[in-house]
Amino acid sequence: MIPIVRGAMGRIWRLSLGGHDYAVKELFWGHDEAAVVREAALRDAAAVAGVASPANLRTVDGRYVCTLPAELGGADVRVFSWVEGRQVDPSEPGVTRWVGHTLGVLHGLRHSYPDVDPDPWHDKVPTPDQWEDLLVKGKVDRRPWASLLEKRIPLLNTLCAQVKPVDLSALIYSHLDFQPQNVLVDAAGRRVLLDWEDAGPSMPDRVLASVLTTWCTHEGVVDAGRVREFLRAYRLAGGHGRVTGMESFSANLAGYLNYVAAQASFSLDHEQAPDMREYADREATGALANPSTTEMFGEMLRLVG
Repeated sequence: MIPIVRGAMGRIWRLSLGGHDYAVKELFWGHDEAAVVREAALRDAAAVAGVASPANLRTVDGRYVCTLPAELGGADVRVFSWVEGRQVDPSEPGVTRWVGHTLGVLHGLRHSYPDVDPDPWHDKVPTPDQWEDLLVKGKVDRRPWASLLEKRIPLLNTLCAQVKPVDLSALIYSHLDFQPQNVLVDAAGRRVLLDWEDAGPSMPDRVLASVLTTWCTHEGVVDAGRVREFLRAYRLAGGHGRVTGMESFSANLAGYLNYVAAQASFSLDHEQAPDMREYADREATGALANPSTTEMFGEMLRLVG
């Protein structure tokens, strides 16, 4: 078993066993088995509808998450079928159409769990007092992101004020981390959507706005041709989300703001391993150095409208 890549939420290992390869995901933040069951159900429904993705493999007692014994580190892990391939290039012909089609298929399923609340990550953001508290602690601890945070606090508070609560009556289950690093192209040229762990309830317009921004812009500039190609494919595949106003970009803003706060907070936790804190320092610094802005959202809104 060899390590392949790590992110903020976990580390992927490649397990070779008996002539077969598997992806083992080590979870850094624990798990909720019920949430994993819902995510797996969405993935399975999408697979039936033609969306390629790694299969979720269960433990011998039927669960999706296994907690290793203490003598093996005690980590929570999941196992998936292995996908051999390269990361997709968003500029490749047909990719934008595929992304629009795939999101349209997911939204066309109208997968829903009425009793499941949305993750506050997507519409609850830090208060001004919480930013100030992070700044004070960052300065005392001499974290490398503290000086940047001090400069960015006025902008962060302005962005926080633009995040609006979700409409609980309009939620559907969707893949919520649909970005290029989570799409592989296999040897047969098939595009495979990875990393379904963030699947959950959200408003279709917010997921649509987020995916449009991720795949149809380059260095802050909106590509009108890609937007048109994306939306055509999305509608034809059954997508029903509509970007209606700046509130549709709330998840974009909330995700950025909460990521900054989460990484800064983690880097302040002296009980964490040094390499984990150093990773958090780098992530917080990078996010603050390249802040989210609303100008691009305004251009996207004008074009879509």
